[in-house]
Amino acid sequence: MSTELLKRSFYRAIEDFPIFAGRLRQVQPGKLEVVVDSNNLNLPEFTEIQSNLDFDKFEAANFDPALLPNGAVKQTAFLTGGFQNGDIKLADICIVRFKDGKGVVLSVAAAHAVVDGYGFNMFMHRWADISRKLVADSKATNFGASNTVHNRNILQKVLPTPQGPLLEVLRKMYIPGGYLSRFFTWLSPETRGKILETIRQVSADISISCFHVSRETIGRLRQSVKEVSATNQRVSDNDILMAAITIAYAQSSLKSESVHTDTGFASWLKSALFGSSSNNSKTFVTMEAANIRHRIPNKNLENYCGNAALSMMVYNPVELLQMPASLKVLTQVALSVRKSTNELTGEYIAQVIHGADSESDSIFRPLIYNARVAEMLMVTNLSRFTLYTADFGWGVPQFVAPVNGKFPKSALFFPAHPSKGGVYVHLVDSASILQHMQNNNFWAEMTEFVY
Repeated sequence: MSTELLKRSFYRAIEDFPIFAGRLRQVQPGKLEVVVDSNNLNLPEFTEIQSNLDFDKFEAANFDPALLPNGAVKQTAFLTGGFQNGDIKLADICIVRFKDGKGVVLSVAAAHAVVDGYGFNMFMHRWADISRKLVADSKATNFGASNTVHNRNILQKVLPTPQGPLLEVLRKMYIPGGYLSRFFTWLSPETRGKILETIRQVSADISISCFHVSRETIGRLRQSVKEVSATNQRVSDNDILMAAITIAYAQSSLKSESVHTDTGFASWLKSALFGSSSNNSKTFVTMEAANIRHRIPNKNLENYCGNAALSMMVYNPVELLQMPASLKVLTQVALSVRKSTNELTGEYIAQVIHGADSESDSIFRPLIYNARVAEMLMVTNLSRFTLYTADFGWGVPQFVAPVNGKFPKSALFFPAHPSKGGVYVHLVDSASILQHMQNNNFWAEMTEFVY
């Protein structure tokens, strides 16, 4: 895998995604724009590092990212300025080469302010297409036209105007503002990012584990849930995965909290940034990132590479999730996921986006005021993305996964290699909770522990 060809193809792909070479600028409190100056580009960093590990050993460890050398990922949870000129890089690329020269890891990080998972997947495939052509012919110059839509105003143009009063599900999410959240809107993106990233690193106990759920298991549970529900309600793979991890994670986090009770300043920081650690809440919230492109019919949105994801909230009683896991409980939680999915209407989307834009400090309120419910899990489902068709000219990847975890209380669903099938569930949280997940009988019966 030639570094020179990867670099050439990457910078050629940037021509089709010029926003990655831009700079974040605050135009007013809480409002950012990306400025791309052709005479003063802010190009992403592209580095290469050498590992002292043999690729065979890395493969034998199921590609556990904990074995990668320091520096494989430079991107932080919150965007912070670099040491040289202070500019925030909107993407970082690192190639990790192994001692035996048998394989490489291509680590790519992109700012969520620029793309969501859908847009990131578009970029990776465009880069792969260009690289593959250069591998076939190093003098190639014709890579075809890109149909990517970059106009950040497209969402406002195609969104319907909110018609009714605030929806009940959104009323539960509303958090009043205050002086501190408004103060954060006045800070520069660089200063704000450094403060929040410092707090995160001081307060967060973060590890990552990976579990595999087979296609057969998902299909069997989905069919069983449909039979138990005795309705014509559609039940998807996502409904099953969301329900299963909600049950197992809620039980594991409650067990962990009953054993570990943190106190002191570090506990306050953790609580302020990531939500209360109290187990007194009566409601568990599973929050999933939902792609709105196919929910607002418009051809321009199909190829829109910006952030077109918003949060879908699923509410379940803690009392229900504390019950012994059974098909009946799984069915009830899966149907609550389906109900929330069906509520992602044009009105819901319009209210969320217009509401977020109407108050400059709205995005900072959950971080500052510790207003989220005590028990929650954030989920991102990328399992339908075509991650294993991105061929850079040396074949498709053997394994695609998040290299590390940034926030606790989060889960990411990735597709498994086509030869294996099913879904990889990457869970990010404290070592204690991850151990409880491994020991959870319900979760252990339906998954295979990977690392």
